[in-house]
Amino acid sequence: MLRSLKNSKGFTLIEIAVVMIIIGLLAGGGVSLMRMLSQRKMRQESIAYLNQAKDALISFASINGRLPWADTSGNGNENTGATAGDLPFLTLKMPAADSYRRALKYELNPGLGNNLSASCTALRSGLAGDPDIVDADGSSTAFAVAALVVSAGPTDADGNGNVFDDINSGTHQGDNTDGNPNYLRHPPIDTTFDDLVSFIGENELYAKICEYLALAVNNNSGVNVYVRNLTLGVDLGGPLADGNSGLYYIQSGTQIALRDAGGSAINSNPPTPIFLAGQGYTLNAIP
Repeated sequence: MLRSLKNSKGFTLIEIAVVMIIIGLLAGGGVSLMRMLSQRKMRQESIAYLNQAKDALISFASINGRLPWADTSGNGNENTGATAGDLPFLTLKMPAADSYRRALKYELNPGLGNNLSASCTALRSGLAGDPDIVDADGSSTAFAVAALVVSAGPTDADGNGNVFDDINSGTHQGDNTDGNPNYLRHPPIDTTFDDLVSFIGENELYAKICEYLALAVNNNSGVNVYVRNLTLGVDLGGPLADGNSGLYYIQSGTQIALRDAGGSAINSNPPTPIFLAGQGYTLNAIP
């Protein structure tokens, strides 16, 4: 018969053994819990960093009239003309890496890296070309976006030899290693996909940086008038005949001049060249 031996504190050896087993189980479970909480914390921090990057990109575009080019030299600065590479964190004046200590992958539509007029023209016309993305929250059809950023997550979840993952089966497919044929935003899948992706849609960026106004020109000058967009260096359509009126939609902030066939200034009220802003404006060409 098993005897319960008591130590000096009055506890039996069996009771002590049971307590030690419970402590061991709790310790093991605590390690797993701490690991899970740590992983969740790092993922939330990376999501916050992605959101910060998106806000910084939109802010940069609002100030400069364009998105920054990608960083292809690894120094945190944009490289003119580079549409794909790392996020240019120094150009954006933000921290260098996500919670996994990696730079974000970044790609922008090539029509959005030059100036405000070119950017808004591209956005107004509708974006085409890379980068394309499939968003698993919606349709499985890829669509063009203004720009996107990708965090590779903690591991090479799909084991493809690259920290950026791909899904090549099922309803929503994409490849974040190179965006070919498209990138993918998708919920995490154990042992398959743990990337985090954020993108800027064309309508979202257009609403932030673009404002068009309707310019009416009344020609009573006695000669044909050319409405010149000095910002872009182009005429808005053909000559406007004497006695006629024209309506033009231009980017707010554009510089406009009225010229004759020889390029000389036309008298007008108000006089040109003039920078135009707002929602509507009228120029009257006079003798």
